[in-house]
Amino acid sequence: MSASNLLRNVKPVNLREARGQLSKLIRSKELSVFLSKGKPVSFLVPYEDMLDLVETLDQLQDKKLLQEITRARKEYAQGKAVSAERLLTIP
Repeated sequence: MSASNLLRNVKPVNLREARGQLSKLIRSKELSVFLSKGKPVSFLVPYEDMLDLVETLDQLQDKKLLQEITRARKEYAQGKAVSAERLLTIP
């Protein structure tokens, strides 16, 4: 799930309401943002979504992969295609 989709689907919950609904919020497996005085203070992120986020963060630490992404974006902007062989060799 992309970050923009994740944030678009967030359910705002007032902290006072959250106290009484925590079990329900956890079981719903929806992303929730807790608000205090109308301002965001914390997120409740479903487990699978959190695993995806952690995996993405790990990938962002791979300099070789980031260089390949940058190269591919430039080539795409120029209308070039990427060969299947090259895609299969990306770490």
